[in-house]
Amino acid sequence: MAFTSILLASAAAPHPAAAYVLEGPHVLDLTAEAMGTIAVLQANQKLFVYPQTPETPPTVYDETATYVMPERFRSDIVSDQVQRTHLVFADSSLTVVDGRMAAGENPFDRYQQLLRSRTRPRLMRTLNRLGVETAITSLGRLGEKVVFVLGARYPDESVSQLAIDKETFLPIRLLLVDRGVAAADTRLEIFYRNWQKIQSGRFPFQVEFVVNGHLARDIRVADLRINPSIPADLMDLEALKTSIAQAHSDTPQGQKQEAVDEVQQAVQDFQKKFE
Repeated sequence: MAFTSILLASAAAPHPAAAYVLEGPHVLDLTAEAMGTIAVLQANQKLFVYPQTPETPPTVYDETATYVMPERFRSDIVSDQVQRTHLVFADSSLTVVDGRMAAGENPFDRYQQLLRSRTRPRLMRTLNRLGVETAITSLGRLGEKVVFVLGARYPDESVSQLAIDKETFLPIRLLLVDRGVAAADTRLEIFYRNWQKIQSGRFPFQVEFVVNGHLARDIRVADLRINPSIPADLMDLEALKTSIAQAHSDTPQGQKQEAVDEVQQAVQDFQKKFE
């Protein structure tokens, strides 16, 4: 009877049992294996940007995302409203909006860092740079899924962390907590959904971004190509900088300043769409 009571008590426990939890490096070894290897990938995707008012429909952009693993990434948005390129090489990046370099980092661009990290060392380095303490691991729940939580003791969500599906070992939520000087912290949740097998690796066909509980944007992959031929200068930071300089080298100084002011306003307006 006593043994039966213990079993019933265990079944009624509200959280997953924490008798044995894999250590962070072991979890990331299994995650790297589950994500697999992809050399070059180019995705045509739809970017939905949601306004603060639910009754207003989202703005939709056509976006091309190019991954040259593990160091390089490029995103291109071309529309009537804005032309934007975000290029990453290793730890350096450059964003160009309407032909001008934009200052500051857009936190929504961070989602691709995890997708380029497909070995344990790279996963650990990326997570540490994002503020996730990989030495801390716990078991928890995210919706209906049991997850490994790296970076926090479940159910603590006051710090940045990564939730990894206990069954598939694929990342499903990256929570980034920005501790501002103001009273409230900013919470950016990045959900990686609909992982699909792509040759020797896996890739999520949907990525959702939730800011302080509000759905801010959504990426949905329409189609992708594996190992396409990518021109070298397309992924070259210096080549992009040179093209910007050449495009504006013959602009009169007065028109230059006016253009800078207009583009700076365009950058600010564009950034507001992602808030």
